[in-house]
Amino acid sequence: MARTLLNGIVYLLEVVSCITLLCMMLLTFVDVVGRYVLGSPIFGATEMISALLAYVIFLGLGIANARDKHVFVELFDHQVRRLAPRTYDCAVRGFSVLAMCLIAYVLFDQARDAAHFNSRTIVLEWPLAVISGLVAALAALSVVTQVLGLFLNTPKESFTHMEDL
Repeated sequence: MARTLLNGIVYLLEVVSCITLLCMMLLTFVDVVGRYVLGSPIFGATEMISALLAYVIFLGLGIANARDKHVFVELFDHQVRRLAPRTYDCAVRGFSVLAMCLIAYVLFDQARDAAHFNSRTIVLEWPLAVISGLVAALAALSVVTQVLGLFLNTPKESFTHMEDL
């Protein structure tokens, strides 16, 4: 049941992120063609692209968290990992979940403040509470996928180290 839920969420995130990225690319293409060929860019394209970029980032973060496939750099941790591999992996994963929870909390707080002050974007005057609220919701969904992914994936399947290859 939980595996089906996680697979469904990840599939939805993949589809929505692809559509969002496609919209962002098409908007950029049309804006550039309009600006340099027709002399008339799309009004507010930069704000639209900025919002779409935030959505793409947090949609992708949910996918990466579910699969535990982040980019990581191992500088000195191989000595610590050799001493206590399970403890090390649990500490790293726990810190990752806590950091993602903090990010989601800060984003929700920002969305609440934007709603309280009725903040709007500069050019298009879109309500920032909606934009930042959606980003916050995606961050919260990312926490859910991360926790589900950590419980459902085996360590070998989810957490690969360079020295293990």
